[in-house]
Amino acid sequence: MVPPPDPSHADVDAYLNGSLAVFLRANGSPGRIYHPREAIYAGDTFIQPDMMYVSDDLRAKMGKKRTSADIVFEYISKSNAIYDKTTKADTYLALGVPELWLVDSHTKNVEIRNRVAAESGYGWESRWFNPGDYAASLVLPGWQWVSVANLFAGL
Repeated sequence: MVPPPDPSHADVDAYLNGSLAVFLRANGSPGRIYHPREAIYAGDTFIQPDMMYVSDDLRAKMGKKRTSADIVFEYISKSNAIYDKTTKADTYLALGVPELWLVDSHTKNVEIRNRVAAESGYGWESRWFNPGDYAASLVLPGWQWVSVANLFAGL
């Protein structure tokens, strides 16, 4: 059996989920928020983000089997940091995910990666946010009031 994640995962998830849900409701609920055990499929295999946002438009294009997401959120633990920032991030890039949030409760920062065209295909362009900053999504313009200090408050 896989051990449960660090307690900070739940606190970070609750804050981000709440912030994103309020934004979506205020903007006509143009999509859905998913948590594990929901997955993104690549053929017969799948990957499970800590949280993901899928717009109504993308959901309609994909049909019944989810093969991508608009935004993926990964909550970094010491034990999975390298995997999440490399292998898992590269998988999301290959699956066409346009935005990846890497939320690290140990360093208390948020790295947001956006998919950009590169000479050899696609790559990530990163922006970092620290306490005192407000993390902002490029995929959901207007969702820019995610206080990094509040995200990690009490951790």
